[in-house]
Amino acid sequence: MRVIALVLVAALAATTAVARENDRGGPKARGAREARSTEVVVRAGGVNLTVQQTIRTYYADKPKKARGLPPGQARKYARGKRLPPGIAKQSLPPDLERRLPVQAGYQYVAVDSDVLLIAVSTGIVVDILMDVL
Repeated sequence: MRVIALVLVAALAATTAVARENDRGGPKARGAREARSTEVVVRAGGVNLTVQQTIRTYYADKPKKARGLPPGQARKYARGKRLPPGIAKQSLPPDLERRLPVQAGYQYVAVDSDVLLIAVSTGIVVDILMDVL
């Protein structure tokens, strides 16, 4: 009976060690990960070049509107920070929104002369396209 218990404990310890090595990536997985690190990774929640070109092209032939935030609030928003509560944001025109890719949980808004991509649930500014409008 003791022999069986020792064998079971040894097997459990061996499988735990193998599982930890697999979680860390192991030598083969680390090499593969390093090889993959040279690939371009596109993450959700950012404004890629295609989106930038689409927005800039849409507004290129439209007259610039004389907008302005109050002096105390002008450009007080920044990437990675929450959009301040007093800043008036507007939705983009529906025909422009249809041209942009849908990113679940994110919304494009116009603030002053900029277009911002914000996380809807937190209000954090993910990306900014400056001086578009």
